[in-house]
Amino acid sequence: MYCKTCRQPLPHDARRCPNCGAPVENTVLQSGARDFTADYDPRDIQENRGWGILSYLGFLVLIPIFAARNSYFARFHANQGLVLFLFHACYSVLTRIITNILNLALGFIPFVPGMISAALQFIGIIFFVLMILGIANAASGKVKELPFIGRIRLLK
Repeated sequence: MYCKTCRQPLPHDARRCPNCGAPVENTVLQSGARDFTADYDPRDIQENRGWGILSYLGFLVLIPIFAARNSYFARFHANQGLVLFLFHACYSVLTRIITNILNLALGFIPFVPGMISAALQFIGIIFFVLMILGIANAASGKVKELPFIGRIRLLK
């Protein structure tokens, strides 16, 4: 862990920074998304922001997974991006299946399948919002979990 004020390493059980005396903040935010920025090396964060941003751009998540293996910052964001990508892929497949079934079953009623399909597509906006949030976190050098899916770990 690193002090947010002076960026010096902190002992694991510290309540105050031994260097500057600043209190060590709680890492759980109101939204339930945990902030681990203080646990990461500031140099690693500075050097690997680009890999973190790339992690949220769909299948391009594979590039930081293989190119930035030694960066804990890039690895964290690659994990978040991979989980987001997999959830979005599953959602897209399920939406397509449900839409096709509804078209077969309720196709004779002109507006019902269209309304349900539109509602399912509207829910898909959540993935876009999570992607923007992840890109903003990576660009600003924050190591914060995404809401809803942030605690899932696929990469170590």
